[in-house]
Amino acid sequence: MREIRDKLCELAAAYDEQLQLYNRIEEVGSGEQKLIRDGHLDLLLQVLKEKEELLKQAGEYEQRIGSLQEQLVEHFALAHFSLPQLKLAAPSYYQEEIAAIEKAVSSLVPVLEGLEEQERRNEQSLSQYLETRQGTRTKKAQIRLAERAYGKKDL
Repeated sequence: MREIRDKLCELAAAYDEQLQLYNRIEEVGSGEQKLIRDGHLDLLLQVLKEKEELLKQAGEYEQRIGSLQEQLVEHFALAHFSLPQLKLAAPSYYQEEIAAIEKAVSSLVPVLEGLEEQERRNEQSLSQYLETRQGTRTKKAQIRLAERAYGKKDL
């Protein structure tokens, strides 16, 4: 009984730690829009590297969480891990720990949705920036070709 309670507590703690990590990722990524807008691609690359490292850590949490979930699935003979199934299968004396897991997961969901939206906006901004830059280069190249075609010399 104590071992399962520890697993449930460890799972809730892992979700809480993962939440802190995702909040940090969101914080790091919040400045990307300005860097893209201002054309600071070198600084953007630094931010992306930092986010990549944080995402790697998040992946490690996912592995830890997955392992804990598997252990709970096995112990409670669940088809797969889900909080509703866990609540039904676990004796009432685990409900406090399960409530902590539910709270952690419910806190994670909006943060993950926000991160997804932030990434979508950042990708869109970067695409627009690159299209604009490519368009400027294309226009300059066309002007040079036109000047050569009409006999003007490059200065």
